[in-house]
Order: sequence, then C-alpha cells, then structure tokens
Amino acid sequence: MKILPSARPACNVGPRGDALARTGGQAVQSRAKAAKTASPLGTNAKSIHTPRKIDPDTGEITGGTPEFNPMESRVQRFALQAVARKFLPKSRTDKCLMLRQKAKDIQVWKSNEHKTTSYAGLQTCGSVWACPVCSAKIAERRRLEIQGAMTLHKAAGGLVNMLTLTAPHQFSDKLVDLLAKQAKALQAFWNSRQTKAILKEMGTLGQIRALEVTHGRRSEQNNGWHPHYHVLMFQGVGVDLARFDAAQMGDWQVRLYLVWAACCVKAGLGEPSYAHGLKLDDGSKAAKYVSKWGLEDEMTKGHTKKAIKGETPFDFLRSYLVDASDKQAGALFKEFAETFKGKRQLYWSPGLKKRYAVMDKTDEELAGTMDDYARLLGTITIDQWRDVLADKGRGTVLMLAASGGWEAVEVYLGAICGKGKKPLPVKTDQ
Repeated sequence: MKILPSARPACNVGPRGDALARTGGQAVQSRAKAAKTASPLGTNAKSIHTPRKIDPDTGEITGGTPEFNPMESRVQRFALQAVARKFLPKSRTDKCLMLRQKAKDIQVWKSNEHKTTSYAGLQTCGSVWACPVCSAKIAERRRLEIQGAMTLHKAAGGLVNMLTLTAPHQFSDKLVDLLAKQAKALQAFWNSRQTKAILKEMGTLGQIRALEVTHGRRSEQNNGWHPHYHVLMFQGVGVDLARFDAAQMGDWQVRLYLVWAACCVKAGLGEPSYAHGLKLDDGSKAAKYVSKWGLEDEMTKGHTKKAIKGETPFDFLRSYLVDASDKQAGALFKEFAETFKGKRQLYWSPGLKKRYAVMDKTDEELAGTMDDYARLLGTITIDQWRDVLADKGRGTVLMLAASGGWEAVEVYLGAICGKGKKPLPVKTDQ
C-alpha cells in the first residue's frame, strides 16, 4: 500500500444527506440559505428586543416584543464572540468553542424543553466577562440558583430587599484604579459597626452581591467607567415586616448612605450624591432585577444588558461589529476584559448557599454543563468542523439544527465541503 496525492474525498454527509442531495432538499436548502444570509448583530438595534421601558435604577428592559427566537440571539452571540477574539488573541476566549476537548466527538444537542441547540465536545473558556457565548449560559444558570434561594427564603416568611451602591467616577479614571478604590470602600462599608447594626435591625441573614460596569462615552456628560454593585439582601425571617413602613425604610437608607459616603471618601473616591450613591429598594424591585438575569432571548443582565445613557462592555463589541473603524470600542473592551479577568461577578455571603442547598459550581463548570433534557442530533467530523470554521458557520449550524433538524445541517455541511482543508493524500491499494 502506498500514499498518493489526491484531491480531497467527496464530503460524506450520510445516507439522509445523500438522499436530500439527490431529491433536491429544497425546503431544507432554503433554510440553510436563509441562515447564511441573515444580517449580523448590530445592523439593526431591534434585532434582539424592541424596548418599551428601561428601568432607571437597574437598566432592565421591560415590555416590547421579541422579534427573533432564542436561537437567533445565540447566533448573534457567536458573532460577538468573534469580535472579542480579535481583541483577546491567545486567550481562552480566543479558543472557546473552536477546538475539541482532547479526542471527544463534536456533537450537536437539542434541548427538549427550550428547543435550542448547543455543542458538546468543544473547549469552553467559561469567562463571564469576556465571552458573550459562555456569559449567557452562565448567567442563565446563576439566575436559576438565585431564584431558587429567593423562593425558599420567601416561603419561610422572609423578604429580599435590594441595595444599590455607586461611587463617583470621572472620564479620566482608569478602570483598574476605580475597582481597587471601590473594593476598599466596600470592605470598609460591610465591616462598619454602623452597617452591621442596621442590617441586624433589618433582620439580615445574608446577601448576594453582583458587580456590574457601564461606560458613558456616548452620554452628554461622559464620566467614563461606572462600576457599581447590586446587593440582594435576604432579610426578615422571624420579623414582623408589616411594621416596617416607608418612613422606617427611608431611615435605614439615610443611615446606610452616610456610612457608604464616608467609606467612599476615605477610599479616595470622593463623596457620592444622596440621589445616586445608595438606594434601598423593596422586594418587588429585587424580584424584577433577578427575573431578567441571563434570559436566552434578551441579553439584559449585568455587563450584557443595555445601559440607559451609556454602554456595557458587550455594547462595545456590537459597536465594532457594525463599524470596524470604532477603535475606541475595541480599546475599551480590551481594558475591561483584562481588568475584570479572574474577578467574581457574584458573591454569596458565607453559609447562604448551604442554607438554601445551592451547589457551589464554578463559572467554567456551568459553561460546560449540558441541559438535563436534551437529545443528540448528530456528530460533526474533524474535516467538517474545519469547513464550518472556515465558513464562520458555528452559529449557522446551531440555527439550522434547531429549525430544520439534522437534515438541514447535512445539506449545509455538504455545501461548504472543502472550505477549511487543502487536498489530502489518500490511501490506495495500487
């Protein structure tokens, strides 16, 4: 047996694919063409959601009518990830959902519950900050963890209030410096005897703290980076909450603000205004905030959500995707990703997860978790995967699998055969 140079063998898409090729497969091919020609994210601001109202405190979008299904949002996240990879070369995000996990098969699975599709057998970066694809998956699972804890707490007679903490910031501030000063102020705030006394009065058992950031480069008054905290406070077990009227809530807010303002000044941040520095909201605001965490059809949570007068880091990716001349967007996203690398997006106070039976999983573990109710649609060979990458079709494969089944994927793979690989030598008996 000897090896002879030859053209690449014809792509084998399986019996069903061969049958489709012979019979035309017009309906499936039409779906494949539609997915290939879909406009990228950012060309139309309505591509994700048409908002009716934006909450001035949390930035949550309510109302409106989703124009695309969850899979279209997922495809768009792959487009955003491609932009992120451009600014983060040689990072884990650069390799995310591009390379195989050792010798595992590259598979496509479909959720029976959500009707969405996803990959298995590929490396994931698990970055909640830098990767639009992993971030959405992690956020959705974190939302379920938080909602589960809140449900159990309320069932036991408790209440979850929300505290928002903001510090002064200026256009000239570097993000790394702001975060360091805010961390110092936050530590002093929670360690303060006054804060502990107020939280005890409120019947506080624990907290979940979320770190978020926006940037005001497009606002009338550009104050640069705006990192801030939202704190879900688990309170009121064994306390008669009915006696806490608006006046009492207002008193707690004033006292907490005075402590927070002093901590900000001591940390070198300056004194925050009473209107924006600290805000205490009741359980309805907390519930609304969590309900928007990581929804598959709306990228509305945390650094992925739409800011009112500014941009989130993922907005920078959207801006660059629409206009590659927006170099500032790329520079700001890179600064953000490098500064936030390794930081925790969520912090649960000690004992709170155990109290409500929440498993302690890392972001990386959540990013690699498969839906419990999912079925295998098909497997992609290494040669086919090279073709998919060459065609920038990772999102296209998932879209076709969700809408047209594996037959549509086979037609697509046959159409792009040979794009990602040069002719290979083949074995012959001559």
